[in-house]
Amino acid sequence: MAVLGGLMLADVDPGEDPVLARALAGTIRDDWRPAADAMASAREWERRAYVTLTLATAAARRGTWLQKWLEARPGDRDAEAVHAAVETLQAS
Repeated sequence: MAVLGGLMLADVDPGEDPVLARALAGTIRDDWRPAADAMASAREWERRAYVTLTLATAAARRGTWLQKWLEARPGDRDAEAVHAAVETLQAS
């Protein structure tokens, strides 16, 4: 785990994964759009699971950005997937 803006997040190398790094940086600013872009770009199941769980970990610690996403796009399946992952993480 690495610290980004005082928030513990999965260690994501911006050089290796710029899309996910931007998404995590966006969570610090309560900006959901980079997370939506990261989810939209995750087409393969393994990648989608990784992005979803990484974003869920961020949302479990600071969820304002996810709430804004859910409100801005009701029924957005990507936002709902991250939300469901947060609930799973919090239940365990």
